[in-house]
This record gives sequence, C-alpha cells and structure tokens, in this order.
Amino acid sequence: MVQQLRSKIWKGTGHRAAAGAVALALAAGLAGCGGPDSGKLLEQARTAIAKKDTEAARIQLKSALQKSPDNAEARFLLGQLLLDTGDGAGAEVELRRALELQHPEQLVLPLLANSLLGQGKGGLLLQQFGNTRLADAAAQARLQTTLAMAEASQGNTDAAMSRLDGVLREQPAHAPALTLRAQLTASKGDMAGALAQVTSLLASQPDLPDAWLLKGDLLQRAPAGQPAQPKTEAIAAYQEAIKRKPDAVAAHTALITLFLGAGDKAAAATQWTALQKVAPRHPQTMFFDALLSEQRGDHKHAREVTQQLLRVTPESPQLLLLAGQVEMKLNALAQAEAHFTKAAQLLPKAPGPRLQLAQLQLRSGQADKALSVLAPLLDGPAASVESLSLAAQAQLMKGDSAAADALFSRAAKLKPDDPRVRMAMALSNVGKGKAAAGVAELRTLAAADKGTTADMALVNVLLRTNDLPGALKAVDGLAAKLPGEALPDQLRGRIALQGKDLPGARKHFEAALAKNADFLPALAGLAALDMNDKQPAAAKARFEAVLQRNPKNTGAMLALAELTARSGGKPDEVADWLRKAVAADPSDATPHMLLADHLLASNQAKAAQTAAQAGLAALPDNAELLDRLGRAQLADGDAQQAVTTFGKLAGVSPRSALAQLRLADAQSAAGNAAGTAAAVRRAAELAPDTPAVQQAQVVMALQENKLDQALAIARKVQTQRPDQAAGYNMEAEVELRRKNWDAAAAMLRKALARSSPGNAPQRLHAALQAGGKAAEADAVAQDWRKKHPDDLGFVLYLGDQAMAGNKLAEAEGHYRQVIERQPGHVLALNNLAFVLATQKKPGAVALAEQALKGAPKSGAVMDTLALALAAENQLPRAVDVQKQAVAATPQAHNFRLQLAKLMLQAGDKANARSELSTLAALGSKFPRQAEVAELIKTADK
Repeated sequence: MVQQLRSKIWKGTGHRAAAGAVALALAAGLAGCGGPDSGKLLEQARTAIAKKDTEAARIQLKSALQKSPDNAEARFLLGQLLLDTGDGAGAEVELRRALELQHPEQLVLPLLANSLLGQGKGGLLLQQFGNTRLADAAAQARLQTTLAMAEASQGNTDAAMSRLDGVLREQPAHAPALTLRAQLTASKGDMAGALAQVTSLLASQPDLPDAWLLKGDLLQRAPAGQPAQPKTEAIAAYQEAIKRKPDAVAAHTALITLFLGAGDKAAAATQWTALQKVAPRHPQTMFFDALLSEQRGDHKHAREVTQQLLRVTPESPQLLLLAGQVEMKLNALAQAEAHFTKAAQLLPKAPGPRLQLAQLQLRSGQADKALSVLAPLLDGPAASVESLSLAAQAQLMKGDSAAADALFSRAAKLKPDDPRVRMAMALSNVGKGKAAAGVAELRTLAAADKGTTADMALVNVLLRTNDLPGALKAVDGLAAKLPGEALPDQLRGRIALQGKDLPGARKHFEAALAKNADFLPALAGLAALDMNDKQPAAAKARFEAVLQRNPKNTGAMLALAELTARSGGKPDEVADWLRKAVAADPSDATPHMLLADHLLASNQAKAAQTAAQAGLAALPDNAELLDRLGRAQLADGDAQQAVTTFGKLAGVSPRSALAQLRLADAQSAAGNAAGTAAAVRRAAELAPDTPAVQQAQVVMALQENKLDQALAIARKVQTQRPDQAAGYNMEAEVELRRKNWDAAAAMLRKALARSSPGNAPQRLHAALQAGGKAAEADAVAQDWRKKHPDDLGFVLYLGDQAMAGNKLAEAEGHYRQVIERQPGHVLALNNLAFVLATQKKPGAVALAEQALKGAPKSGAVMDTLALALAAENQLPRAVDVQKQAVAATPQAHNFRLQLAKLMLQAGDKANARSELSTLAALGSKFPRQAEVAELIKTADK
C-alpha cells in the first residue's frame, strides 16, 4: 500500500526482481564441489546475515545448496535474503521450495506472501493462502496483514478492513496492521484522519520505519481543505524511517524522488550514495544510479545499468523510458525507439510514452509513424500543447502546411496563461491577412523560446506566404537550437524546391543525409528529384541502401512500396513491400494501414480484411485499423460485420464524428434505416458544423424525403462557408429531387464559381439534359473541358453518359481520351473494352486484360473480359473467366446470370441450369427473375 500512496519512479510487474543479478551469477561461478560441507556453509551464511553482509551470505547459501539441494533452511534463508534485497521472483522460487521441504509454515508463509504481493500477484496470493490459518499468533497476524494488502490491491477495501479488524482484535498493538489501516484511511481521501492515526501509532511505537515512511508520504499530500505540509516535515519523517532501518529502500527512494522533483540534484545524489551503501544491488538503487548518470551526462554508464535491469525487469515502463532516453542520447535511435514503443504498449493510455516515442520518430524523420503514435492524444481531453505541437511538426515535415497551421493554432489555444497563446494569435493574424504583424510576433517568440515550436510555426508561415528568404533565415534560427541534426537542412531543401532551385534542393538534402544517413524526409526529397529526372532505379537504390544498413527500417520499405507503385510496378509487388514492413515491425500501425488501403484500392476486400485483422491482433482497439477493417467488410458486402466493427470504433473513439458516420454507412448498407439515422444524429451532436457531418445530414434528409430539412442545412452551409461550393451543391440535390431542373442548374452554376466544386460540372450537365436543354449541356461540357483540360473525371463521366445512352462511338472517343492521358486508368480501360466488345470491334480482349493487370481481383473487370472473349468466340476461356468473376464477387448476381448465358452459348446446359437455379432461389432479392425463368426453359430443352 505504501507504493500506492507514493508516486514512485519504479513501477511494473516484478519490480523487486532485479536485485543481485550479477552477484547471483558470481555466486554460481564460485560455488564448487569442494570446500566446506553444507552445514559449515550454512553456519557461515547465518553469521554473514547477522553482520548484514548480504553478498557473502548469498554466496554461502548458494554454495550450500550446490552441495545439498534439499536443505530446507538454506532455501528459506536464501528466499528471505532475496526478498530483502528486492528479488521477489527469486524469493518466491526459494520459499516455495522451502515449503515443499517441510520448513515451518509460520516462518515461510508470511515471507512468501510478501514476495507474491511485491510482484503484483495479489490475486494469486488470496487464491492460494486466503483461508490459511497459522498456529503461531504473530505469524498469523503478519500473514493476515499481507492478505489485507492483497485485498486492497484488488480494490476490495472493505475486505481488507475486515481482515485488519480481525488482526487488531487479537493483537491491538500490531504495528503493520495499524499502519495499513492508516493507509486505507488515506486511500478513501481522509488524509487528516490517516495522519492522525499514524501520528498516534508513532507516539506509542516510535521505532517503526514503515510508519515513519507512511507519515512522510502523507505529509507530502495536502489533507482535504488544508494547505500542503512543508516538505521539510516529510523529509524529516523519511529520515526517521532510515534512522530506524538504514536499509529502508522505500524511504531512500522517497527522499531521492522528492529531491529530484524539487530540482535539488546534489541532495538526490547524496541520498543515492547513502542508499548505495546499504543496498548496492537493489533495483531501486540501480535505477537511480542510471537516472542520475543520465542527468549528469554519463550516458554510457547509464546504458550499462539499464541494460542490466532490463534483463531482469523488461516490463517496467519507467525503466524502458529511461533506457530509451539514454539510447537516444547515445544516438542509438533504433534501440531507443524499441524501448519507447514497448513502454507505450505497456501504458497505452498514458501520454508520456507516446510523446517520447513521437519526439524520437520526428528526430529520425518518421513523420507518418509519429502521427500514428500521436493520434490517440489529439482529440478530446487528451489533447495537450505538446501532442498537438509534435503533430504539427510532423505535418510540416511531410509538407502539409495547412494541417500544420491548424494543429499549431489548437496547441497554442490550450493554455490561456501560456506564451503559446501569443503564437495562436500570431497565426490567427496571418490567417486574417495580417501577415506582417503575425510574422513579427512569431519571430519574437522564436527568439525567446528555448524550444522549437515557435521556430517551426514561423518556418511554416513563411513557406505558406512564399517568403522564401525569410523562411531560410527562420531555419537558421532553428538550426542554432538543433546543432548537428538533419531537420534544418531538410527544410532548406524544401525551401529550395518551392523556389524551383532543384540543384540547391539536392545539395541541402545531401547535407541532411551527411548528418543522418537514414533521415527519411531528405531521402524522400532526393528520390523525388530522381523521379523527376526519370531515374526510378536511382530513387529505389537510396532506400535499398538504408535497408542494407538497417534491414528492419519500415520507413524505407514503405518508400519502396510507393516508388514501386509510381514507377508502374504491379500491385502485388507493392503489396510485397508493405507486407515486409508489417513483418519488420508488427507494432507499427502505419504498414498495416497502408497494406489494407492498398488491398482495398486493388479491389481485394477479403485480403484487406485479413491485413486489418492482423494489425488489430498486434494493436488491439487501434482506431485507424478498425476503420480499415470496417471499410473492407463493407466492400466485401458483409454489412452486419461492418456494423459490429464500426460500433467498436465508436466505442474506442467516443468523441469521433467520423466513427459515427462510418457506422451510419454500415447501418445503411445493412438496411437499418433507424440505425443509420441514429448514427448521423450522434455525429451531428459531436461535430454539428463539420462538412462531412452536414453532408450526411443532407443525404439522410433526402432519403427520408425531408426536403425542407435538407434545404435548411444547405442554406446554413452557404452562410457558414459562402466561398465554398458545398452548400450550393446540397441545395442543388434538393432541387434535383424535386425535379426543378432550372433551380438545380442555377445552384450548380454558383457551385462552379466557387472553390472545390466537386461533381458540380457533371451534375449541371445532367440537370440541363434532364431539363431538355441538350445544347446548353453541350456548351457547359465544352466550356468546362476547355478551362479544365486535366479533369479526366469529367471526360470519364461524358463517356459513361454516352454509353448509357447507347452512343457507343461517342463513348469510345471519350474513353480513348482518358487512356491517352492515363494509359493505366483501370475504369477507362474496362469501359472501353466493354464498348468495343458490344460493337464487335477488335481490341477489346487486350484492353480488358490490361485493366485486369491493374485490378487483378476485380470481378467487374473479369466480367468485361469474359464479354470480350465471347465476342471473339473464345467461349471456353470466356466461361472460365466469368466463373472467376462470380467467385471474386459472389453477391454480384448479374455476373452469375452472365455466366449462365455463356454456358448456354457454349452448349453446357447442365451447369447453366445449376447457376440459374441458384438465381431463382433468390426470389425477390434478384429483380431479373423473368429473364431467369426464360433461360431455365432454354436450359431444359
């Protein structure tokens, strides 16, 4: 319970288990077969224990057990010694063996109970010994008090008090029980009562080190409604504990922690020296040795000590964080990242490990990984200045200045009394067009700030306003704070790129790599220049060289996946690199997410589900992976499972409007109108003015035929964002539903005149056609294409419209224009193949096969290929390909109907009858039953 009251540096399962690791190894080496017999060795061990010479006692006991493994007393004494020196796990082993060898229970069980409790095994202790009664009254009181501590550790305060009452009825002056009672009183919030109890206990029994320790803990905490006690009183209480028990490790630890918290490193070092004299191999002693060494710059010694401790207590988050800091100071960034990652996994909801990990990842240029790590800290009450600022720096490193600005602004607004509020105001001024005032304020803040947040914000603003000389000067200021780091040179490279100075950019990126050969943003910059020079092999070679140095560098693998895609590599080759990244670091969410995204984009929904599920096995409850899994389930037609997944996502991210919108999509696909509406309403409660939420509200209102409600939302959006097209597009949808073609066209023309018009050109063209104004529609199309020659989406739309109107030659022309600009455009290739096959023109098979290479799992493309093959009388292959289309997309019943037709065309009536029977069994779920019935008649002839 003392540990529960004190904010200790050392925590974690098995936190006492580090003691004597080196000494035990030494003992094992010295103990041989010759020398004194076990009885003599045991006598020497007792003498050493009496003299408090623990190292000598350990050696003698180990030697005795080498000669006589079944010596119960030697096992007991070694267990007691290990417990006293902090090795709870080792103590448990020896004490259990002593019990097996019939050493008296009244001696062994109280110590075994302490060892189990110290390892965090309170539940096991209660299960195994909760009903044990010892004949010796003193031993029974000790055991029951420890069991009471176990009850309290399980949250069963009433049960703990009940056990204590029993102890104190039998032994009213039992000091451990009285001390624990005061601790439990404090745990209920009654600090004054707890302090009164422990003060009364010490008045009658002043020689109780544990009670003095508790008094010190209580004095550091302010009783309810009272000011905090002076630290000097707490110090005095801890010193009294040490006076009574010089090797009271917990009291030494409390003092060192208190001194470090007060910034008195000299006093902390002095106290550590005192601890080191009485418990040189205790894990707390070693931990503080490493911590103090790290603080005074002796990182190599700190590494030696943390490595020793991690061999014994690898699951201590605090030790992992310290070890990570040490490795980072020694520039062993990969090892530091491993330590921080493990700490974050052990404490998934704690911000500290994530912040440390993200800082390190930014230092090594892993912006995407940093953003993934920070994601849980960016929403709701968890968002802090530090997390938002780090995320902003990651976005700036990626080149997303708008996202960086938004995050910097949020960070600066969190603390009204923080200087960063001035930074928020400065950024706001820049956003309002008062750039000079905002930049001047940011320069002042950057000069005064020892950190880099203001510098990064200043660089970002100057880049966004295209003040490249100013940005370079700001980077110089940043570089002065980051001597020897690669980031400033990488930013200079970005500035040069923005100024079209490609040789200068290359020089700066190379300068960054001279400081850190694996700095991914600089490598990415050089790779981009290589790709610009039409040298994809050179770009890939840069990241392949990284993998030669560090075969587990996931950032390099992800870069190679992207370069493979950009240079025309096959989708499976891209997936191979992503899978390698997953295997290299299963605890990194980014490769899992990118693999799932890639598979979804390749129409491999089942494989995407598998990828997301593998990620969730390593990272349970990861919101991004839950999102991917749900979307993959939707793409695979499993709407009910998607509802379950997105429901879990909403539980993991209760303040996320996007999670609710995903759930709404799944509910809609499952045909649950009430569930859809509920999810949209919840999204609107969370983020009523978010564009995606407003769009969902309009869609919902249209589906429910609440046109006035949809119109009201559209008008609200127009008022909120008059320079954007969204509100006008929304109103146009209402008018289209009402078939007010002219009113819809008027709104769509307004949308075209604003930013982000979306599909307004297509909708305007369709509205004019529906209103009987074909000539005007053609004029709109010609004008839009003239002003936006790169809008291939509009050309594709025109092709689809022509194909739907059976204007196949016109559709063919549009699709060919798309392919001419984008030879690998899967949809255009597929549709052109369909048009050619329908017209019995040559070339359809080759185009469909090319489309299938781009989307090898697409049932729709297979269906087109089968049609093209049939058009060329390649019926056996057409049937085989159509079977693949059905297998790839079993819910696409039209594909099965087409398969039956091809089988009939090939003379295979039996198998055609089987496929048609499957369709007939669907009943009303497949609307083309009349056609099915006619084909069954043909098959039965």
